[in-house]
Amino acid sequence: MKKYLLIFVSLLALSSQSSFAGTKTLVEYGVVQQSQITTSQTRSHPLRTVAAGAAGAAIGNQFGGGSGKTIMTATGAVAGAQVSRNRQSQQQNAQQVDLTIKTDAGQIIQVTQSYDGRITFNKGDKVRILTSGNNTSVDKSS
Repeated sequence: MKKYLLIFVSLLALSSQSSFAGTKTLVEYGVVQQSQITTSQTRSHPLRTVAAGAAGAAIGNQFGGGSGKTIMTATGAVAGAQVSRNRQSQQQNAQQVDLTIKTDAGQIIQVTQSYDGRITFNKGDKVRILTSGNNTSVDKSS
């Protein structure tokens, strides 16, 4: 009986932990001092290209017969390698915007975030700075 009571009390204690509503986001406002769009350069991964080519060859090898099978294997290898190269190229050409902002509190901060072209920042723009944990993002303030 004591054993069951101990198990019940333990389960009750574990299930009564306080719940969390979410994360806290700090909101600040400021003015853009400088804005610069940069293109990130990452190194290529030739092993990924080789692996994608091998996977494409394995898939291509499932189709055709005789010389057709050989052609499908080669086509799959080339297609897999090309897809890998294209994907790596897109990742290498990712654009970012580097912002220098003077907050309303008088601090100068630097924020780097992804650039997608929908929002452009110019010197003098009023912005809202959202910080949640280690993540900071900036958008235009109204």
